[in-house]
This record gives sequence, structure tokens and C-alpha cells, in this order.
Amino acid sequence: ASEELADDGDSSMAHQLSLSDADKATLAATDDGARVTLLKDLFNRCYGAAPEHVALAGGRVNLIGEHVDYPDVQFNNDPVVHLYSMGGAIQNSYLALVAARSDKKIVLCHTAVGEVFTVELAKLAQLEEEAVKQRADGLAMAERSTPVWANHTLGAVALMISSGAPCEGLSLLLTSNVPPGAGMSNSAANCVALGLVFNELYPTLALDTQMKVVTFARDAENSKFGGGHCGWLDQMLIACSKEHMLTKIDYADHSIEHFTSQLPKETQFVALNTNVPHVLAESDYSHRVRELTVGIAFLSKILGENAGGPLLKLSSLNRLIAAVDPANPASKPVRLENIKMGALAAAAPDGSPKFPSIKAELAEPEPLGHQKIQEIVAAAKGDAYDPPSDLPMHKGKTKLESLGVLLRRMRHQKMSSLLVPLAGAAAAQGDSALFGTLLDLEGESLRMSGDFQITGDNGAQDALLDCAFEVGAEIAADTSVEFSVHGRMLGGGGGGNVLLMVVTGDATLRTKWEERVKDYYQEWADAKYPGQGIRATVIIPAMSAGARVLP
Repeated sequence: ASEELADDGDSSMAHQLSLSDADKATLAATDDGARVTLLKDLFNRCYGAAPEHVALAGGRVNLIGEHVDYPDVQFNNDPVVHLYSMGGAIQNSYLALVAARSDKKIVLCHTAVGEVFTVELAKLAQLEEEAVKQRADGLAMAERSTPVWANHTLGAVALMISSGAPCEGLSLLLTSNVPPGAGMSNSAANCVALGLVFNELYPTLALDTQMKVVTFARDAENSKFGGGHCGWLDQMLIACSKEHMLTKIDYADHSIEHFTSQLPKETQFVALNTNVPHVLAESDYSHRVRELTVGIAFLSKILGENAGGPLLKLSSLNRLIAAVDPANPASKPVRLENIKMGALAAAAPDGSPKFPSIKAELAEPEPLGHQKIQEIVAAAKGDAYDPPSDLPMHKGKTKLESLGVLLRRMRHQKMSSLLVPLAGAAAAQGDSALFGTLLDLEGESLRMSGDFQITGDNGAQDALLDCAFEVGAEIAADTSVEFSVHGRMLGGGGGGNVLLMVVTGDATLRTKWEERVKDYYQEWADAKYPGQGIRATVIIPAMSAGARVLP
């Protein structure tokens, strides 16, 4: 066991870790072999012994199907709800190295932030309760008992111990080149990597399938330390991806489908980071979880069956939203005629729609008639609907206006249930024009002007998207070669990355586009955040293998 660090007797404390510039450069790059070699040496220097186990978990990029993997209530009832996402793990990754200790201490060392944090096992529960209280009180991050980078790790440690692992102490060395708070699931990668090394160290945990590792990681992120309310997307893409392939998830049964994209080589996905980070547990993400939970529960009670996800037709949601909140411009109908639904949906030999979700959408009869809509409106005005009035977007609203907000959140999920199967078919058939149209439709729904309103009041993601589209239009107007840009926000919202799909046969034009977008965004950021030096950065995501234990 390794016991060199943290022998000062303090129950919890942080130290600084010193790394050379060359070491920092190695850890920031994506040569995983070089990173692991360096980390093993650093572990030995820090703890006086070699690590017992090493695991790697990539970040992730979700191409389409955002904010549809929650709340659990809609996946646990009849009828079965099918909601989908499609993406994959990426080349930027989280690495965790571990060895057992025998001195009843948990010692965490994170190279990316240059800190070491120590806590006695006997003090872990107390620290956990402090994390809950300090989060609820809105205490500044710098003043909290636990460094922000250590919360998810300690959540995984606490979960591992409560699951019966015979832990007498741990030495952990962590590093990540997944941008934190950027919508690429740095925290989920952290928890997945820890699930893998903990299972190697304590086999009685029996995390012997990908879904058991996924569940462990999700529970760690939603723990008292982590404070999250996350769904299944991040952990599933990180754990279950295959290199060079797209991964499609169906949350109804957690089934996974891998396939090779046939999108032409002229199609390039680009992640642009606003570098305005978010903290998932303290963002509007948790508000959306609650809104959907309340909305689904209310409608399910009135309708007598699970009203989650795609049970209601898009046309029914359009009519219901118009009935409860007609004066709101956001209540305008969402229509899907312009996604060329028939081109791919009617691919079956008999001419019927190819996908069950599309077939159900086009089928008759309409499930919500005028009488049922009026019954829902009457119930919402009465005691049956208890609006989440403490949430910012519901304060000062009438019951019907509040319900309109919840219904628009549900409409976003409904629309995604139709978009993702078509996007999968578009990728498999190499139709970049259709894929781009679908990406834009979901992007419009996620913006602050759309149904889901998750990009955040700080305006960073919406501003960067606007810059990307504006520059794309300028370049397209000035060149005779194909050049188009499609995209949407990534992740939990309120900051982080946006995902763009750039279609052009001229790589120099794409580089020109990237540089001009960064310039335009710099002007916006300097005006919005003067003196902070906020700049956009670029990652070109590559579909990579899922999380794994390394030798």
C-alpha cells in the first residue's frame, strides 16, 4: 500500500502539486501512452509505490438527442417510452490511477488543477453533509470544504464504501484533458474511470458489465458530494462506445446500436468551447429535471397512463400548449414537415414509415381531442396542478402559463424522439443535408428562444452559435464551393461547448471559418466579460473506444 503523502494528521486539507511545463504539455495532449507512462512515474514519486490499477474514460460528444435521457419516471412506467441519443466517446480522456492504503485516509491528487486533497475516512460523512449544505447555501466555490474538482471523486469513494468495499484508505492520482464544465462530460468520465479502478481493487463490487459501471458512475455523479440530477447519456456513451463508430442509445431499455457513419468526408464536426464554464449540479439542468418530472406526473394523472416522452403526438402538444398559454410567442407550433420525413421514414417496402416513432406520429386517431384538452386546462386551473413556483422561469406566472413552460419542455423531448432515428438513417445513408437540418431543428429548441431554454442567461452558447452561423453565411456568399454550417449547444447548458457541423470540400475555408468565428466571439466576450480574456477554443472530436482498464 502507498502511504507517503498526507501523514500530517489533518482530517482534510489541500496541498499544491508541482509539475514541469513539459509534464503539463504531455498530460494536455492526447497521446495516452505517454500520459500513462508519466502518470505512473508521478504516482510513484507522490506515493512511494506503483499504482495497482489504471483506467481511462473518454469525454463524449452527443451529436443529436440532447436532454432526453431523464427523468427516470417516464422510463419506469407503461407504455414504454422510447427516447434516443446518438454520439460517442472522444479522444480527450480522464485517467485514474489507484492504490490501496492502510492508514484510513483518502488522498486525491489531480494534476490538471495542481492540487492534493486529503480526508480521513472517519471524516468523510461529515464532509459529505458540509458539501450538501454549502451547495444549498450558495457558498462560493473557493470557500467550500471540498475543492470543486474533488466532489465527484469523493462521491464515487463514498458510494464504493457504502456498497460494501473493504476500503482502509486510497491513494488516487487523477488527470483529464476533457475541458471541465464544457458539455463534454468531464465529471461523468471521472466517475466511470473510478468505477473501473474500484472494481479492480475491490472485486466484491461486482461491476462486471458496462451497465453496472454506468449505473455506479451515474449514482456517484448524483450523490451528495456530486449533487447532480443527471440522466444516462453521458455515462452510457463513455462506457459503451466503439472506435470510429457512432453509438445510438434507446433509453427505454438501455439498448445500444453501433454503426459506421457514411457522412461524406467533406462533413466535419467541430466543438467550439465558449470557455464560460457551468457547474452541472448548480445549473438550469436540475430545473429541467424537476420541470419534466412535474409535467409528466400531472399529465399522467389526468390521462391515466404514462405521459412521458413521445406518448403524445407533436400535434397534440402543439394544440395543448396553444390552449394553456396562447399569448406566449414560444407557444407557436413545432412542425416537422421540413425535415423531409417521408424521404427516409417511408423506406419500408409497403410504403409504411420505417421507424415506429414516426409511424405512431402519423397514425390516426388524434389522441387528444378538444374535450380532453379542456379537461386538462380545467385540472391545471384547479388543485391537480402544483406549479414549481420557486424555479426562476415559473415565478410570477399563472398556473396555465407555468404549465405551458412544462409542456414546451416535453415537446422538446417529443421532437427529439422523431429527430434521432432520422438522423441515424441520414448518417448511415450519407445524407449530410438532412443531418444538418435535423441538427439545426434540435438546436433551435435548446436555445433560450426555444422550447427547452437550456443555453443559459449568460448568453455565451447562443452568442457563439450566432457567430458560427454568421461567419458561415459570409463565407458561403463569398465562395463558389459548397460551404454550410449547422449546429447546436452541447451538454448541460449555461456555458461550455457548441457543436457545429461544417460541410465543405475546402479544408482551408474551414480553418478560415474557425479563426473568424473565434474573432467574432472575442468581440462579444470582451464586451460581456471585460478584462477576463475569455476566448473560444476548438476540439475536433474523433469517435473513440469506450472506457477501459489499462495495463
